[in-house]
Parts: sequence; C-alpha cells; structure tokens
Amino acid sequence: MNLVNIVLITACALHGPPAVAAQVQGAAFPASPIAEQGASGESLNFDIILRNTHSTPVELAELEVTYEASDGTALLTRRVDGNGGVPSIGTLGDLKIAAGGERLFFNPFPVLPQDVVPARVSVRASFQQQDGKAAIPGVLFGAPISRPATKPLILPITGKVLVWDGHDALSHHRRWDYTHPFLRSLGFKSNAMRYSYDFVPVDGEGRMRSSEKGGNDSYIGFGAPVRAPGPGKVVEAVSDQPDDGSFKPEDSKANPNALLGNYVVIDHGDGTFSMFGHLKLGSWKVRVGDIVKTGQAIAEIGSSGSSLFPHLHYQLVDGPTMNDEGVPSYFRDLHIVRGKDQRPIPHGHIDSGDVVISQ
Repeated sequence: MNLVNIVLITACALHGPPAVAAQVQGAAFPASPIAEQGASGESLNFDIILRNTHSTPVELAELEVTYEASDGTALLTRRVDGNGGVPSIGTLGDLKIAAGGERLFFNPFPVLPQDVVPARVSVRASFQQQDGKAAIPGVLFGAPISRPATKPLILPITGKVLVWDGHDALSHHRRWDYTHPFLRSLGFKSNAMRYSYDFVPVDGEGRMRSSEKGGNDSYIGFGAPVRAPGPGKVVEAVSDQPDDGSFKPEDSKANPNALLGNYVVIDHGDGTFSMFGHLKLGSWKVRVGDIVKTGQAIAEIGSSGSSLFPHLHYQLVDGPTMNDEGVPSYFRDLHIVRGKDQRPIPHGHIDSGDVVISQ
C-alpha cells in the first residue's frame, strides 16, 4: 500500500501555498485550542476534522501531532501509525473516510509534559486509498493555542463529591462526536461538554447510594443543594421535567439544551456561562433575570433529562447552549481525597475519578 506525499493546506497558511490541489482537507476545532492547566502539565483537548473531497474513499494511515514554540520550533512530536506491522493507528477507531464525507478524530496526544508549553500545534495526516492503488495527497494544518484568563470558581456542591465522569480522554463528555450524522441531524455542531463534569455526592465511605434497592431516594445526593459557582445573571431555566431520566433526542432540534432536562444557565459577564443539568423537578430557587451571588442556592440535584441516575451535570461554556463550545473551569477551596489522605488541589483542576471535599 502506497503512503502519500504530504501537502500543506491550512487556513493558517503555515508555510505557503500547497504544491498540488488537496483532496483531503483538515482543520482543528476549536480553531484556537485551549490549553487546560492540570497538576501534571497542560492538556490540549481539540478535535481533528478531516473532509474527503476525493471521488473515492480514503483511509487514514498516519496522524502526527507537533507542539511548537512561537518561532515554529518543534517542542514535542508524536505520531500514531501502522509502522512495523503494529497497527497502533487502529486505536483511533474507524479510519475510513467516505467520498465527500468527513470524520472527527480526537487529538490522541492531549497531555503534555510540564516543560512543554507550546504556542501552536500542527497536525500532519497521511492517507491511502482503500484499494491501495494510488497515493492520496496528505494534509498539514495548524492552529494557535489560547490560554484565556479565568477566575477560579467554587464547586457547585458542598461536602464530599465524586467526579463520576469528567472530561478525560475516554469520558463520554470528551467523546461527543458532533460530526456524527445523527448528531448533525439534531443540529449539534460543537462540544459544549468538552470540559464538563458529572458530580455525585457521596458518604464518608465514598458510596453514592444508601441502598442498592430503591429509586432516586436511595442516592445520597438526590435533592442536595446546587449553588452558583460564581456571580452572574440567570439567563435561562427549565423546571418542568420529571426526574425519570427520560429524553427524546428530537427535542434537541428545537432546544439544544433539552438533553439536560431541568437546567439553569448563569451568565458570568466575562464571556463564560455556567450550565447546570438534570436538576430536580420543583426545586428552583431562582428565576430568569435574577442576579446571583457566589454560593447562592439555585436548585437541587435531580435526575431529569438524559440522566442515568441522580447527579449534577456542570459545564462552563462560551455561550448559553449545548451548541456553544466548552471552556476549562477551575475550582478553589477544594481538598482531594487519596485513600485516607487529603490535600489541597493544585491549580484547581479536577477530573474523572477524583473524590473531593468542597467547603
């Protein structure tokens, strides 16, 4: 099978015009990926979108990600391919891109060493035709990295809390493929959940439930207070959905926030919005138009909308809907629990599997 010659096609115009017309186009999304600050270094959770304008299907053969300094110097390069008969590229999932189709690939190298602080990222993708008879021009594209100033928030729940699912590389929030035909048909075009969390209150032993039998009331967190993580204005709220985990996907066409069931959206006035999902029916403490203070009670934990069990879905977004783009959030006044030990959380960063104590 013939691999391709690499050709640059990028809106960022990294190194001049392409040598030949590109048959596969590539882009990073968001267009300026955000560097999330973590305890072990930065993470770049962006998507790689490849569109096949070729008349026949193609298959991704290699993906190379390079993190660069501001002068273009490579700081770190990693790749995934099938070199030496070891099909590591298969870890990316379905590699085929239909004629006229597009595929989303999640950045396979999101976590950086502490001493790598890049200014931009470039992605090189190589392809092969499925019949192996012809080389397909590859694609190289880049994007600047952003580090927006953010104020630390307080966790929207007090006490001992499990991050049941966050936004690590394998979380369902991170794996939201908005290019999937079904999600496209519902109107989705971004990942508002890119940096979201499912928070579950737990007891002293770390248990979510007081009993394995029973419904919502067996969960320790059902009905627990939800508070504003920062000051702002309530700009949207829905409060009439039952706590039965019911959700009709087609409702997202009229309201992209429908999967959240009962929800509240707070505009923090700095370009970010807090979104709270799966809230309890009839638990509202605020109304649209209310100005809220940090720590003010807004509702209670429920199990409305697309919910498996009582928990709080929380995310910080650059707009008020599930069609906007998620941004990282950091929390103050937290201690992380590691076995019998507790310690303050550096950088305010938490993720899947963490158990924290919130004041």
